[in-house]
Amino acid sequence: MTSAVALLPRLGDDTNANLANLVAFHQKNSPFKAKEGWDWSQVYWDVKGICKTQARKAGYELYLYFNRDNKKGANVKTPRSEMVAFHHSGLADVAKCHVSSLQIEASKDVGTLQIVVNAYRYLDNVLAASNKSISELTVHEFKLAEREARERLADSTFYRIGQKLEAISKFINQKGLVKHKITFRKIAKRGETHTNSDSRIDQASIDERAKKLPQKESLIAVATLSNADLKGDDALFQAMTEIMFATGLRFDEVVTLDKDCLSEKELEERNVLTGRQEIFKVHEIRYKAKKGGGYRSKTIPESLLPILKKGLNTALEELAPVRKTIRELRSETCDFFPLLPADDAMEVAEAFRILEWSSRSNLITYLKKWNVKVTKQEKKKPKKGTPEIKRHALHFQPSELKKNTATLARESVAAFWETIKQYTPAERIEDMLFITQHQRHHSLKATEFWKFTLITHTQLADYLSGRPELSVPSVFERYNLMYDEKPVRLTSHQFRHFLSTMLELCETISDIEVARYFGRKYIGDNETYDHTNKEQTVMNHADAIIASTGISAEQQKEATILFTLVDRDEALETIGDLTTTLTTSIGLCKHDFNDSPCGKHYACLRGCSEYNRTKGNPSEIKEIARIRDQQRQHVLAAENAVAEEYHGANNWLISHKELLQGCEKALAIEQDESIAPGEKVQIFPDGTNECKAI
Repeated sequence: MTSAVALLPRLGDDTNANLANLVAFHQKNSPFKAKEGWDWSQVYWDVKGICKTQARKAGYELYLYFNRDNKKGANVKTPRSEMVAFHHSGLADVAKCHVSSLQIEASKDVGTLQIVVNAYRYLDNVLAASNKSISELTVHEFKLAEREARERLADSTFYRIGQKLEAISKFINQKGLVKHKITFRKIAKRGETHTNSDSRIDQASIDERAKKLPQKESLIAVATLSNADLKGDDALFQAMTEIMFATGLRFDEVVTLDKDCLSEKELEERNVLTGRQEIFKVHEIRYKAKKGGGYRSKTIPESLLPILKKGLNTALEELAPVRKTIRELRSETCDFFPLLPADDAMEVAEAFRILEWSSRSNLITYLKKWNVKVTKQEKKKPKKGTPEIKRHALHFQPSELKKNTATLARESVAAFWETIKQYTPAERIEDMLFITQHQRHHSLKATEFWKFTLITHTQLADYLSGRPELSVPSVFERYNLMYDEKPVRLTSHQFRHFLSTMLELCETISDIEVARYFGRKYIGDNETYDHTNKEQTVMNHADAIIASTGISAEQQKEATILFTLVDRDEALETIGDLTTTLTTSIGLCKHDFNDSPCGKHYACLRGCSEYNRTKGNPSEIKEIARIRDQQRQHVLAAENAVAEEYHGANNWLISHKELLQGCEKALAIEQDESIAPGEKVQIFPDGTNECKAI
């Protein structure tokens, strides 16, 4: 029997047959078919062990959901028991074929596949209203889906959904599922949604950078805690904070470190001044890069080495009991209930007192959960002199409890290591620095010593930032570390931004060295973490730049005369005479038409920041008033269409109202006494540049 994957079905002219063949192929060859209990028609698929995952989620359940859009707010989930399939069953089949195809190409992260399905949900909403078949899909449906996504999503998420809608249109075209080819292009541009390394000098850009970089007061607060006598979980999470500060590693890279990750290395280098070979020592930390960088090591500066060593030693000490437990499991000497005798049967009531359990009924429930047999037996004989009455009590065998929990622990170790071993440089699970037990760091819930996991990101985030909405205080609140009467707040990723920006400020380090030091696959990824202000740097070095040109002081004066700066009003007066701008019947458009044409009729009045008009100009007033009156009629007609529930009528109503409001705002300057007649006014100073071709 061959293990080769069958060839993809041949495309024909019948779109329905193409869809049926595609579904049949992926039902037979889907990688998710390997999971026990898998069925194509299920609303959610268990994909653990098939899809890639983050190290922090190695112990989590992993599901891919094909339920319809619940129309709820952001991050509001629907319980699995209440999930409902797509409105359009045919589109659900296409979505399942698409994610199966992506997984066949190469193993994907479950989040990557889920966002593809999420993009299909917006299409599903459109098809639910139009009742069209898959073969009748056009670019119009994709634009409607994108419009709905624009209304509901943040910029960065909207950009990704636009990407996936493009990929979906290409997939549908390639598989011959539509009668006419769909040519869809997303409207969002990457530059419009990613502004982490904005180089402008305005206050908004400074505020944006401040969100990514830790404040000076935050670093002082962390240093204060580092010198405090912390105990227990506070000491452990502070150790993680110190490791991140000293290394700039991501959370997943820190949580998968092994206990011997720091090593000393001798280097031999020729001194260019003396000509001698010199030997010196450096310290390196070994880790597994999260985003495809593979196994890496990075040199730790001498100034940060004491901080890193302190963090590593604290983590080793705090979680030593967990590593000891795992070693005992391998030697079969582990006993999770040493207070209980192992020989004879024991009363539940007596075990309840010894273990100081929350209640007898709760202990009985847990015994049954661990498959420990609970029986009713006659109680011990009463003391002499008391009447003999037969009484019964619940008994169990402590040896059975000890054996079953040890077995559960070994199974947990084996299962967890099978999932996590590809994400860590450790050779065994007991060599991992941050291996722990379920609920070990929860303040209220009891620890399950026989279930193993890693420190979670939520635990560290609660330590650094807290959760005010749930009354969970951060460590800075608990230790009263305030700034401007507000507690300091940090995120685990700010240290990485901070160290990366510090390297960018060093002129002797190249971009490729920065990328290598932080375990990045591409040099371009540096930009996200680079918060140096390029324009400010240029201005700070302006004298050096001018000196490098070789011009004299007299030539500098001549240049300032030739290129005199003008104010805004002078520029607007001059711009009307330039051939690259456009004077229209409704005002002046200062868009550079040599760069690109304006592809939208009357876009000026739809909130375009390029639009200016002159107060008191009779021709402009007449034309704008004509458009306003016309739009009032269009709005009435659209409102009637909405009332009669015509498909798409609501979109036309929104469009007409937008233009009507723009007309009214453009005419409103005539009643503004603060504006002098003849003055040019930017009608929509906070608007957007709508001079884009369709």
